[in-house]
Amino acid sequence: MFNKILVAIDRSPASRQVFDQALSLAKAAKVNLMILHVLSAEEEGSPMLSPYFVKHRDHCVHLDPQIMRMANELYEKEWELFKQKGLELLRFYTDQAIAAGVQTEFSQITGHPSSTICDFAQSCDADVIIIGRRGHSGVKELFLGSVSNYVVHHAPCSVLLVQTPILQEDSAAVKSIKTTARA
Repeated sequence: MFNKILVAIDRSPASRQVFDQALSLAKAAKVNLMILHVLSAEEEGSPMLSPYFVKHRDHCVHLDPQIMRMANELYEKEWELFKQKGLELLRFYTDQAIAAGVQTEFSQITGHPSSTICDFAQSCDADVIIIGRRGHSGVKELFLGSVSNYVVHHAPCSVLLVQTPILQEDSAAVKSIKTTARA
C-alpha cells in the first residue's frame, strides 16, 4: 500500500481540512507523513513586489537608488516574515501529527506550487500526494491555472484531492450570481 504520504498545504483556511485528511489516512495506514509548503508569490498573503521593480522598456520605474534599496529591503523583510509564518504553520501541523503517533517531517521550498509539489513528491518517494482543490473553473482557471489540476496530470504517484468547504461557499456564490443574472 503506502509508505509515505505527501500533503501539500498553504496558508489558506482550507489547508486544515487537507491536513486532517492526510493525518487520518497516515494513522489508518500506519505510514510516514511529509508536510510540504511551497513558498510562492502566487500564494494569498505573500508579499507584493514593489512597483519600483516594474521595468518599463530598459529601466525601472524609479531611478533613485535609495528608494530602490528601501523598497528592496522592505520586500526582503516581508518575505522573511512570510517564510517564518510558513515554518510556524509546518511546525504546528507536524506537532499535531507526532502527537497522534504519526512519524512526520516537513519541508518548505520556494517555487511554483504545481511543479514543485510534483518534483518534491518524486524526490522523497511519496506514494500519494494529498492536496486541496479550490475549485477554480472557467475563465478563472484559465487565467490563474489550477495547482491541483497540474498535480493530477504530472504527479509521479497517486493523488488524492480534498474538496474543501470554501469551494462550497464559492459554488453557492456562483449559483446566487447566476440566479440573479437570470432574473
